Amino acid sequence: MEDISNLKNELINVSKRCFYRGLTSGSGGNISVRIHGEDKVLVTGTGVSFIDTSLENIITVDLEANVIEGNLKPSKEIKWHCGIYKLRSDVGAIVHSHSPACMAFTVANKLIPLLTTPIAKTLGNQKIIPSADPGSEELAKYVLGTFAEKENQGLKVLLMQNHGAIATGKNLTEAFNIADVLEDAAKVAIYRKFL
Repeated sequence: MEDISNLKNELINVSKRCFYRGLTSGSGGNISVRIHGEDKVLVTGTGVSFIDTSLENIITVDLEANVIEGNLKPSKEIKWHCGIYKLRSDVGAIVHSHSPACMAFTVANKLIPLLTTPIAKTLGNQKIIPSADPGSEELAKYVLGTFAEKENQGLKVLLMQNHGAIATGKNLTEAFNIADVLEDAAKVAIYRKFL
């Protein structure tokens, strides 16, 4: 069984790292982490900026997205967070970001070119899904349908048209690193156009 206090502190740390790296603005985006051995998930509260994530606004839910502990509502994207955990036992954490360069590609409905070897090795395959309202059943259907496809078993990155990106990892550090490298990949691809 994992130490939940340590997981909450790690979630706070990763939230702040995401903010300082510019992976979201305002109260956009959300982060979750699986509590292994308990079928529970810690998730950032709805309407809370990554920089303001604290012990008081981390919510505990079960894998059906029912609140177990916490005073706020969980992120409106909680259904697909929990759905990914149910589909993929290898996923221990999820970072959903709204980073600017990555968003430019989602608005253009394009995959991000993986132009360097380190970027390609870190990110692997990526997919993009159609636009749907944040928090909607339609969006959850697109997200979970993509992660459920057999050819996407190791998928780490899912782009959401006009919305942002989902980065998955075995733990919070890996999910953060994937989200961070994804934004750098988008920047490199954009910068390359000017050379």
